[in-house]
Parts: sequence; C-alpha cells; structure tokens
Amino acid sequence: MIVCVDGGLPNTVSTWNFFSPHRRFPDVPDSSAVPLRSVFPSSTAPAHASFLTGVPPAGHGIVGNRYWDGESVAEIRARAADPVRTIHPYEARSLTAPSLTDWLTGQGASVEAIHFPHTFSRGEASTLSALYCLYAPSREVRLGLRGALGESVAPVTYFDQEVPLRVRAGKHADDVVTLGLGHDDTMLVTLKEGETVRAAAHIEAGALSVPVTYLTAGPDEVRLSLGTAVLTMHFGGMPAYGGAADGPSSLAVEYTAAPDHNFHESPRVEWIRDAALKALADDAPDVLLVRFNQADHAQEYLYWYAARGDGQAAASARQQILDTYHRIDRCLDDILCAAGPETDYIIFSDHGIDYVEHHLRPNAVLRDLGFGERMVFQGDSNIAYLYADVQPKDAELDMVYARLRSLDASISRIDADAAAGLGLPWHSARLGRLAVTCGAHREFHYDAEGAAREKVRSASHGYLPASPAMHGFFRMFGPHTALAPVPSHICEVFATVQRVWLG
Repeated sequence: MIVCVDGGLPNTVSTWNFFSPHRRFPDVPDSSAVPLRSVFPSSTAPAHASFLTGVPPAGHGIVGNRYWDGESVAEIRARAADPVRTIHPYEARSLTAPSLTDWLTGQGASVEAIHFPHTFSRGEASTLSALYCLYAPSREVRLGLRGALGESVAPVTYFDQEVPLRVRAGKHADDVVTLGLGHDDTMLVTLKEGETVRAAAHIEAGALSVPVTYLTAGPDEVRLSLGTAVLTMHFGGMPAYGGAADGPSSLAVEYTAAPDHNFHESPRVEWIRDAALKALADDAPDVLLVRFNQADHAQEYLYWYAARGDGQAAASARQQILDTYHRIDRCLDDILCAAGPETDYIIFSDHGIDYVEHHLRPNAVLRDLGFGERMVFQGDSNIAYLYADVQPKDAELDMVYARLRSLDASISRIDADAAAGLGLPWHSARLGRLAVTCGAHREFHYDAEGAAREKVRSASHGYLPASPAMHGFFRMFGPHTALAPVPSHICEVFATVQRVWLG
C-alpha cells in the first residue's frame, strides 16, 4: 500500500502521530514519521515523478505542474484554461525515465491507482487500472422558467464541453426543483429551496459530479449555485465508482477560516477512501497507490492565516487544517483495517507549504511590453518558463528580464549552472526560451489581467527544497519494512519500495 498525503507536513504528522499503525497493529515494525526532502520545483507533479522514478526532474522531465514541450503560443493559449487539456505534466507518458509502476508490473505485481499522478495516460492502453480527478470552479446560474410546468434548459461549460442543465420547478417557492445535468434521465435529482445535493453527468472526458444548491425561486426564474465540480477519469478498465448521491464532490464550502472563497473539496476525503476500499474488495491488487490531496488544499487556503494571522482567525485556520489531517487519518485507518497487518505500508508527502504575500504575473509584464501575442509564460509557483514560436532576440529577453527584476528583486535568471544545481534538464524544450525563479513568500501566477504584482494572503509549495518549509514526510510500517532503509530524500523512496517488495 503506497499512500501520498499530498502536502503533509512532517511536524504536524509527528506531533499528532498521524497515520500510525498502532491503533490497529500494535506490534508491527514502524519507522515513525521523518522529514522527506523534495525536489525543485517542490510541487505535486515533479515530486510524484521523482518518487516514481528515483531521479530529479533532469532525469524524468517533469519540470513543473504546468509546462509545454514545443506547442505553439496559440495552442498554449487555447488550452491553458482547461485542466483536461493541460494534464500532460501528470501523465505517465510525459516521464522520460522508467517508473516504479513499470518495475512492479515487471515483477508480476498487479497494480491499481486512486488519484495518483503518472499512473495513467489519455488515449493510450493502460497497463494498470487507475482513476484521476480534476476540478472546475464554482459558479452561480439563473434560469428563466417557461411554460405551465416551469421548465428551462441552459448550457453550462465544464472542461471545455457544454453540458445541458435542465430544471423543472413547481408553481410555488417551497416546491421542489427537479434538475438534471446532461441528457440522462436516470440521473435526475430533486431538491428544495436552500438544499444542496449532488448532480452527476457523463461527459466526453469522464464522470462529472457537481454540488447544486437551490438558492431562490421567483415566479419565472430559479437561481442555483453550482459548487466546485469534480471530473473523474477512468483508465485501464477501472470501473466508474458510485452515482450522483455518493460522488466525489463535496456538498459544502470547506476552509471557511479563509474568507472570500467558494471552494468545495475536490474530491472529498471519504470518496478517496471508498474508492480505495472498493478496489481492495473487488480486485485485491498486489499494490495499491492512493493519493489524498485534501491537506494540500486546506493549507493553500488556510496556511497564511495560521502562520501570519492573529487571535481567533489564526486559531480557526490552524484548527481547520488539523481537522483535515484528522479526516484523512480516520479514512486511512479504514483502509488499514481492510488491507490488514500483513500488508506493507509506505506513506509519504510530496512537499510542504509556506505562506505567500505577493503574486507576480509575468504574462502581465509581457502584455505591458507589447510581447503578449507572441510570447507566453507558464510554469510553477516559483519558476516560470517563457515560450515563443521563434527564438526572441537577446535584446528582447534582456528587456523581459529587466522588467521582471524591476517588478521584484528576488527574480533571477536560470542559466546552465543554475539548472544543474536545481536538477533541471537544461537542454529540454520544456524549459522554454527563458526560465526565471522568484524568492520566498512569492508565487508566479500566469493570468495576464490586472497588476503585475499583487499583495495577497495565500500559501504555496514549489520553493527551493533546501527550505525546511518545503519538506514532506515519510513513514512506513509492515512485516517487510524493518530492514528497509528509511529515506531522507524523495528520490530515495524508489529503492526503499523495491527493498520492501523484495522482502
């Protein structure tokens, strides 16, 4: 059993003894939780790739949560807003090094994966069963009603596809609304004013789950809130899990100690647990990889308030972060109970978190310089890559860099020596025509609207792995773990898993 608690912090895990086997298996060998150094950028896609290959980005090629590899500027712009069309940094086919899953299947193991990066590739036959989730932001819709039954159909767009939203309302405000997403009449849901339910639809990219709140109704209009939607993609014969009622979307806005957002956890903790339990019960794989990404989301919303806030605001943020760890811990305990004491468990996190007080927008700099039509920045939290169809002139690159430096003095240009020191593949087209990094407590954002620099209360990963704030954690227990080396770096876990598997 390989479990990633995405963004899990070593101090939090150690202090509260999270993810311990001892409630269930008091005598099993246990390494306890230790810090685990990440790679650069210390973010989900690069760190998971290093976990699965045992090498840094220079070896596996995953240079950020967002990068491109020879696409035109026009294509980058066309695809940039759609998570499905920008998922390649999380796909197995993007790796340029052999994966642990390949090694395990070569050992004769059956392997399944629940929401774990680099275990799937779209459009290719998969060697293992996997599912992976993406999410789309909340929105509010108003539907004008027509006819005696108060019916309306309006398109809503999810993952670059229009999905019909169908509503039938009663004559009075306290009547129920019947609602459907898509064309499948077997997936209709009903709700009363003020109630929230999950709606579901099948779209080209996968299974869609959306929390819907019936806000108000007038004589000829219904107002609905569509919360954060979750798309579940299935690969390698992994069956669809659940229906509308028990789908992956959360019914409530989480992390309310951070004001002014409408994020519903996506996917929710309990759904990940249930998907893992179903895989264990139905298929009994030799190896199951599971990723819980909720601690990462909680910290992205709450960590600034926990670390930099004061009084009740800070206490509420810390408690909500801790509550998220407790939820994951309880769900992992259910998985341990199902998998049993003869299973070996590898539990880790891919990176840490730190507070952010400035967002930097390099594409706004290109806009202001008049380069926005032929150049575009993409990348990660603390490294940005400049893509252009034609190599810009040296004077243009110098102008871009000078303007970025005037925006924030922590920004520095990556050369061959710096790339080698950071473990990045210097000759890869994925690094673009220019690569720049920024300092601590800053984060690159890639929209071109608004100011190039903005003061915020936020949090992020992706900074230099030498910073303890970017460390993840590692813990293992089980009958074959006692003699396996305890890694201190995420690239070392590959060999540890091999040692545990071989007994």
